[in-house]
Amino acid sequence: METIPGIVRLTEVINDAGLIGEVRVLLSEYGHYMYDELALIAGKESFFKELENFPGPGYFPPAGTFVVCRVEDEVAGCVGIKKFDEVSCEMKRMYIRPAYRGKGIGGVLCNYVVEWCRGSVYRRILLDTNREMKEAVFLYNKCGFTEIGSYCINENDHPIFMEYIL
Repeated sequence: METIPGIVRLTEVINDAGLIGEVRVLLSEYGHYMYDELALIAGKESFFKELENFPGPGYFPPAGTFVVCRVEDEVAGCVGIKKFDEVSCEMKRMYIRPAYRGKGIGGVLCNYVVEWCRGSVYRRILLDTNREMKEAVFLYNKCGFTEIGSYCINENDHPIFMEYIL
């Protein structure tokens, strides 16, 4: 694995409203990656509808947050945290731009999510992904997430459901 090139900064969107436009572009790239490149079928309409209203109430403290990772002055990736139930949250919309993959940014974002959740009421972090997202599945396993049974609806052909117990 290469090291992260340059200075890395994490910024919560709530603390920098100017980031919202940049995050919409980033998440649009993520949507095209999922639905065009990987040919996933389910959730496309709801994904892009949520994007129109980003960030939406679910990504604001104390219930959640949305974080952007910058390397130098470039937006490299993002991740969100949303409430699932009284003791669980979901890690959502983890995306790293192709130029920054394999450099440790996914690990930085996963660690941020875990530490943010340790300071919250949550005791469990949930996520759903798909087998087609091999690098993401590898990252989540490496960061301590374990596979569990279905906890939500994911109508794609090869869903994976994971949790991290705090």
